[in-house]
Amino acid sequence: MLKYKISPSFSMPVIDVEATSQNLKRLREERNIDVTTLKELFNFNYPQSIYAWENPKDKTLPCLDNLVTLAKLYKVSIDEMIVIKEEKSSTLSVHEVTKPYGIAQEALDFIRLNAMPDTKLALGRYYSISI
Repeated sequence: MLKYKISPSFSMPVIDVEATSQNLKRLREERNIDVTTLKELFNFNYPQSIYAWENPKDKTLPCLDNLVTLAKLYKVSIDEMIVIKEEKSSTLSVHEVTKPYGIAQEALDFIRLNAMPDTKLALGRYYSISI
């Protein structure tokens, strides 16, 4: 078993939820995709979830499965969608309320193979899972 020592100056990557929300909206608009199209793609009854993803004040992000779908739809990597900020502490407090999600193995495999280490760590912390 490997053991790691974390130095006191270690910067923990954390998802910048507000900046990521703005980024999701920008990517959708740059591709001329309307919210109704996404609502139908995700088989949502109402578009409010998509508006919440794109509203920095809501502090809501899509579940990992939906992030993977958006990355494929927008033809970008997960790293291009997620904005990472650094925390100067090895102990983080999460202020956003997250719901537990059942995450498809395909989505986890995609992230393991394609995301940068900081993005994997930040996603794992945000969704309270191991990636």
